[in-house]
Amino acid sequence: MIRLAATGYSEATQMATDASRCFLTPTQAMLLTGFTIAHYLLDKGYLSSESILDGRFTAHLASSRNTNYLINRDANKGSLFVKQVQAWDQEKIETLRTEATCYWLAENEAEYAQLRKFLPPYLAFDSQNHILITEAVQGAISLNDFYLQQRSFPLQLATRQAELLGSFHKTIARSVQDAPSFRLFRKQEPVVFLWSSSGFPAYSGHQSQAERQMVQLITKNEDYMTRLSAVREKWEATSLIHGDIKPANFLINQDAPSTGHYDLRLIDWETADIGDPCWDVAAIFQSYLFYWIYHEPLQGQSAQNSYASYGFSLETMQPSMRQFWQTYIRLMDWTAEEAEANLSKIVGYCALKLIHTCYETIQQASTMPLHSARLLQLSLNMLRSPDEAIWSVLGIPNAVRL
Repeated sequence: MIRLAATGYSEATQMATDASRCFLTPTQAMLLTGFTIAHYLLDKGYLSSESILDGRFTAHLASSRNTNYLINRDANKGSLFVKQVQAWDQEKIETLRTEATCYWLAENEAEYAQLRKFLPPYLAFDSQNHILITEAVQGAISLNDFYLQQRSFPLQLATRQAELLGSFHKTIARSVQDAPSFRLFRKQEPVVFLWSSSGFPAYSGHQSQAERQMVQLITKNEDYMTRLSAVREKWEATSLIHGDIKPANFLINQDAPSTGHYDLRLIDWETADIGDPCWDVAAIFQSYLFYWIYHEPLQGQSAQNSYASYGFSLETMQPSMRQFWQTYIRLMDWTAEEAEANLSKIVGYCALKLIHTCYETIQQASTMPLHSARLLQLSLNMLRSPDEAIWSVLGIPNAVRL
């Protein structure tokens, strides 16, 4: 259980105070552009004038929800990753500040020291201009690209995932949850909890036909809605959680299969919160299930004729799921009873995450694709038969559960 280090209070208090002052007007803060970023990094000491003049400096824009730049500079200093909010939107400012807080905890709190090796090296957070700077992870690719390239699920990688989650999932005492270091976390339930608890009436401002089909398949099934409600009641906000665990948010060294060294990093901590650690664990399992369902041949298709789309059989992935679970429960020091109860809860969370994934897969579809419908069917099956799902889908026998 985490108790905040006494020496951390003053710094954390200052950070919270700085954060409360960071909502500057657009005229006071600056948005980085391809023209201004070199001046900004030069002013902060992360770039030399020589690297600009001799052409070593390059800035590659890779934006998503935020403005992201990959910066190449002096060869002996390595590359940088610079992230800034795209607009002075309060929610985006707060989520970037949340991510910066996670880096701060890893750098300053002994309880999260183990997390540091699973993050890109932290350099700075500019609370005035809402800019986070880390070192870029050299030679890394996303875990999604790794799976698609390697078409395998190494046990060493599953072990590293368990070690990563175990490094920040320790229980935080309630008295500490309101301390300055944790005050920025909003303690919100996942958005799919809110969708399902409200009957999915307003989870999106505009619903396509595919989205309406998804909502009807869920809400018109009374048994489905009742079981989702029972899962939501199990939520316990006890630990720091990432909140958006998925293969795209892991970075892995590309040469891992040849070297046997798996250097795993977790990025994009913008939705981190004080929440239920079983939610992150469910996301690990759900990722495997997504590959299984979404790359499964449809009727009339031949895996032999289009191999690139297939190759993710459940039997191939189950040893990795077992390895992850065995390692994780050992690191969490759960009793046999706690492991059994939490695994049952995780199956329910998996069902909710499959609904969220179904929603994400139909965003560009006019009608619901068959693979998306299968995600919903698997979600319902796991809710109806959780014990069967544990051994037949996750591949975890009783001996491993305890």
